Parts: sequence; C-alpha cells; structure tokens
Amino acid sequence: MDIRAQLDAFPLPAQRGILSDIDKAATEAAIEALLAHPEAAAKALAGALIDPGTEGNDIRARHAMHAVAIRVAARDEAKRAAFSEGLAAALMDERPPRVKAFLIRQLQLCGKAEVAEAIGAFLTVEELADDAAQALIAIGAPGPFRAALPKVADNPALRRNLVHGLAQLADEASKGAFSGALADEDDEIRLLALWGLVQLGDATTLDAFLAAEAKETGFARTKAAGLCLQFAEKLPPEDAAKVYAHLRATRTTEAEAYLLELLPTAE
Repeated sequence: MDIRAQLDAFPLPAQRGILSDIDKAATEAAIEALLAHPEAAAKALAGALIDPGTEGNDIRARHAMHAVAIRVAARDEAKRAAFSEGLAAALMDERPPRVKAFLIRQLQLCGKAEVAEAIGAFLTVEELADDAAQALIAIGAPGPFRAALPKVADNPALRRNLVHGLAQLADEASKGAFSGALADEDDEIRLLALWGLVQLGDATTLDAFLAAEAKETGFARTKAAGLCLQFAEKLPPEDAAKVYAHLRATRTTEAEAYLLELLPTAE
C-alpha cells in the first residue's frame, strides 16, 4: 500500500518543534483512507518507521499510526483486529528495538487477545519487556506472563516484571507461582508475590502469606505490613482477625507501634 499521500497530510514540526500548522480536514481524510485498508496500512506505516537518532524523519508515520490506533479501537471491531494483526506481524520482522517498542505501545491502544502471544514474545527481552508488560496488562492477558516466567529464572529484573504483571492482573492461575516466589532471593519479587496473593484474596494462602511476611526486614517489612492490612480487608471476619492477631504478635517494637493503632480493637 502506498501511503505517501496520507503521510503528507500530517504536519511536520514548525519552529521550536511544535506541530502548529495542522490541516485538520486533510489529516481526517488521511486517517479515513488508512482505516479503509487497516492491515495493509499497519504494515506500510511500520515500514516507514526508523530508529530514533538515525538519519531521516518518521514523525508523520508515527503520528499517523498513533492516530489510527486510537480511532480504530473505538470504530470497528473487524478493522481494529486487522490493524492490530498487521502491527503484530510487523513486530515479528527484523527492526530496531526502539521501533518495536513504539509498535508495542500502539498495540497497547488497539490490541486485544489476538496479539497477546506476539507481544508476549518480548517479555524476555530486556529492552522491550517493560513495554510488552504494559501492553499486556492493558489488554488483560496474563497467559504470556505465565508462559515467560520459567524462561527468566536467572534474570531477577525480568522476573520482577512478570510477577508484577501477574499480580496486577490478579491471575488466579498464578496462585502457585505467587506462593513459590515467597521464598525468592530477591526482596522485591517476594513483595510482589505477597501483593499477588493479596490481589487474589484467597484465604487458603493466608498461612503461607503470614509466615513469609514475618521473615521480612527493613523496608520490605514495612511494605509487608501494609499488604497484611490490604489482605485483611478482602477476607471474611474470622480470617481478617488472624491477620490482626499476627500483626499484634510480630510488630512489637517501638518503631512499629503506629501500626497497632491502625488495627481494630481486639475482641
């Protein structure tokens, strides 16, 4: 698809880098023309992207792709899926990491389950893992996080990203993963695992949760106390009472006295 006419409708930065000269009618017409052939437009727009800092200018292509991603998501489900699949196909091609990051961010706007697997492939790539995780959280797709977790056993940063994604999505299927991560060597991962169990609010994990949080020290101990209170709010009264009793028994220093003031009166 030849998109040169459509790209020419988008403005270039004027003085001081501001997009001040915009022909709204022309840009609207260009967007409609791109929307008429969503998959071909996605591939052509992706082909016009260049790595930031290299010679050339892809401002118009980025502007056009972003505009279509926003519009198509609210306009037509079939076109949305076609545009998303076109971007996902382009993501699989050989491209600079920062170009792929931009493609993933557009999929965050318009993608759904049909592109989750394609995005998930980048959860194990350090340069792109954050972008991929944000997109999958927006889409609401925990599967790729679960699939990637066994592949990053030796990379704490990537593991943190994955456990965070599963916790954010409150993924019921990850209860075992959260429980296992309570013993991780990385304190941030342990806290994320505690948060994941809080997100699930499953009383059957309470004993393991309390045993793990009691081992934390320093800043992690303070954060874990807050997670205890959040967990208690999700539990039936009899289980919440166990959390409060646990805090009374474990937070006995003068520095932690403030926490006990937050607890309901013991009966």
